[in-house]
Amino acid sequence: MRRRERHVIAADPGAVRALLTALAEGPELAGLSEEERDCTLLVLAEVLNNVVEHGYGGDPGWIGVSPGLQRSGRDWRIVDRALHPPPSACLGAAMPEVAAEGGFGWPLIRALTDRLELRRRGGFNVVTVQVRPARL
Repeated sequence: MRRRERHVIAADPGAVRALLTALAEGPELAGLSEEERDCTLLVLAEVLNNVVEHGYGGDPGWIGVSPGLQRSGRDWRIVDRALHPPPSACLGAAMPEVAAEGGFGWPLIRALTDRLELRRRGGFNVVTVQVRPARL
């Protein structure tokens, strides 16, 4: 697999927060409405935190984050080498009816995206997302 990550961070909650802050203030999301930017950051936060918590499970590792091919600010590719890839069942998980720790991540990601792909390729986990455009 050809590596093309724009941002590479440690699989650590602090590194995730720092990246999200940098993205919020950087040029990659500058063309989005405030609603689209917030939704994009929320989707990225959910995916990245899932990699940290469930993929690496506290073990050291890295996460690569890049704008997708469309470069719209809403398209992203997240790559890691965690041994625990997201199960494909995550794509069909329903939104919990009551608040539950760890229950909203994948259903929330699905609700905010037009495209969500999970795959394992060449020892890498690859998540591709396209956040929905703002509805007027």
